[in-house]
Amino acid sequence: MSNVTNDGRHNLLVQAIGDRTIGHLREELGIPVLGTTTNMGEVKRMELRYLTSILAVEADIRMLIAFSLDQDLAERVFIVSTEGLEIDEDEQEMMREETITELINIIVGNAMADLAAKGTTIPISPPIVINEAKSITRHKGATFYTMDITTDIGKMSIHFIGPRELFDLNLDYVEKR
Repeated sequence: MSNVTNDGRHNLLVQAIGDRTIGHLREELGIPVLGTTTNMGEVKRMELRYLTSILAVEADIRMLIAFSLDQDLAERVFIVSTEGLEIDEDEQEMMREETITELINIIVGNAMADLAAKGTTIPISPPIVINEAKSITRHKGATFYTMDITTDIGKMSIHFIGPRELFDLNLDYVEKR
């Protein structure tokens, strides 16, 4: 992955996803956004929160994008998104994870549509969920960028991780053979 600060395509991607995320939280879910910070420098360590949904961006911008939510924020997203639905107790955890994957599908899908309107088509993979908090230290050759979004109920971090070839979808380093 090339340096994001020098690559307009990466800047556009980060901006489009950030804008769509903030808009979705505010307008679709009614969750107030109190502020954002973006670290486009070299992040040394990534902290994954309670629930993380990850997808791969393909084509010439090959990276992973991970949306990582605090437990209280994930719960609010789940409650608001499933309002009016009857969900059995034994299905709630699965539905919570599916709600977060649907959130990332909507946000990233809309961001990709915004970029396609500007002449950039970027295919994406279906998202997966990691439901454990963990830390990932950046190894040589890897690049991490992070956007933190603070809401009234908790934080969400959006991590941009590359190059895609260094990681599996669980954000574990892939050993070279």
